[in-house]
Amino acid sequence: MKYTYLFFCFLWAFSSNSLAQSEKIYFDKSGKPASQADAYYYRTITDKPGFYKSFYISDNSLYFEGQIEIADAKNEADNKYKETCTWYYKNGQKKAIRSFNNEGLEHGTSYYYFESGRIEKEIEFKNGKIVNNRYKEYSENGQVSRIFEEKFQENSNEWDLYVSDKSSAKFTGDALEINSATDEGTARFISIPIESNDFVIEAIMNFDKCPDNFRSGIIWGFKDWQNYHYFLIGKSELYIGTIYEGIKASKVDGMFTGDVKEKASNNIKILSNDGKLIFSLNGLVQYKMDYSTFFGNKMGFALSGKSTIKAEKLMVKEISFKNSASTPNNDMDVKSTGSGLIVSQNGYILTNYHVVEGSGKILIEFSFNGQEKQYTAKLIQKDIDNDLALIKIVEEDFSIDPLPYAIRESGNLDVGASVFTVGFPYALKGMGKEVKFSDGKISSKTGYNNAVNMYQTSIPVQPGNSGGPVFSDKGQLVGVINAKLRGGDNVSYIIKLNYVKNLIELLPETIPMPNNQAILNMPLEEKIKVISNYVVLIKIK
Repeated sequence: MKYTYLFFCFLWAFSSNSLAQSEKIYFDKSGKPASQADAYYYRTITDKPGFYKSFYISDNSLYFEGQIEIADAKNEADNKYKETCTWYYKNGQKKAIRSFNNEGLEHGTSYYYFESGRIEKEIEFKNGKIVNNRYKEYSENGQVSRIFEEKFQENSNEWDLYVSDKSSAKFTGDALEINSATDEGTARFISIPIESNDFVIEAIMNFDKCPDNFRSGIIWGFKDWQNYHYFLIGKSELYIGTIYEGIKASKVDGMFTGDVKEKASNNIKILSNDGKLIFSLNGLVQYKMDYSTFFGNKMGFALSGKSTIKAEKLMVKEISFKNSASTPNNDMDVKSTGSGLIVSQNGYILTNYHVVEGSGKILIEFSFNGQEKQYTAKLIQKDIDNDLALIKIVEEDFSIDPLPYAIRESGNLDVGASVFTVGFPYALKGMGKEVKFSDGKISSKTGYNNAVNMYQTSIPVQPGNSGGPVFSDKGQLVGVINAKLRGGDNVSYIIKLNYVKNLIELLPETIPMPNNQAILNMPLEEKIKVISNYVVLIKIK
């Protein structure tokens, strides 16, 4: 009787678990619970613990897939996501790819896409916060804009929140409240460098606590109180001008406007485009003038007299922002090419020394989650005897998602072991810049002329494969492509892993050895997709 009871409990638990896995929870378009008849999509857990999928009601196409640590039944916005999660449009194109840490905070680079499949936004997060409050936005034709957005929720941008007998500033209710206690007025600034001549500066300000004779608004291009630009609002007047070397040059001084909203928030915007500055208030153009150069990188808010204002938003959009990752390629003067592997999140890249030897300029090009990127690099460490080099991307703000692969603990491989490489053979001479896969076996534990620092393999390689990473069939890094034997049929050589480790340890800074086991059990096709994001084309000029 006891065993019958236990068997019944087991069956009940198994049945309940099966029901839980197949249970559908219905949501409306905003992620709130809905009846099946009114639902936009439904969510269900899969056989893999913690892994969920959601499907559109209309045609049962995939809406979402990924891990959810805490799946909220009342509001999808309260879900605690984990690792990489993907959302989809009804046509099957990806809508967003977002990464989360174990605490459920967005971490790494998140991507948003147009329904056409082209990238729309690229946002880098660190523990739930947007890095430097900046992200990239793309138009469908590929134009890049860089966005800075201040939400006044924490002081990561270092506003002067000091209090004195003359003025004070504080964050309150997702706004920056600035108070002037004297007739002198006050101001608060932060540094926001703008590198494009085409830009938008936008602020939302509330003048509810200002007297009738107030003036308040935006100051930008601020170097010091002798050099800056201003756009100020009064109860029914506008003030636009420049202070240059202490000399005031007014463009508008008390011009009447009927577009100021009393006891409400006002949208103030400055648009720079095609050599012109356009000033608008609440969506209506107030004044136009020729473009003026910046004196400094600071901008912020100013107010006159005894008054209090609330800044509810500050956004800067650099249109057609150009950086090394978005500059059009110019391959006319490229002398040679090779391959490399990103071995740290801050931009160290492993390759052959002969790839970068004698280089005037090193350019790095690769595709990350479908987005083409290009950077400049420099040689940091070399091992001439073993033909190895470590170069580093020079852009200070470069960062990439945590490396998804591991370095094999033991570099020893047996004859017959399966290995593969991904790289860029003949990238500029007919084979194109799409990463290429080649596989083979370990043929010998020594290299050319019995060199002990190499393996001989049957991987077919071509010029341009030099410096490319070699992985085991588990997706663990085991070496670096070095050369092929001319006249030999599918005979190539790879530098053994121990020499790679030695070189990394000689770096001027300590970087952790990649040790992510996430791809070990993936099918080979999926391993290649993941690894390819971190394999780069090296162009030497």
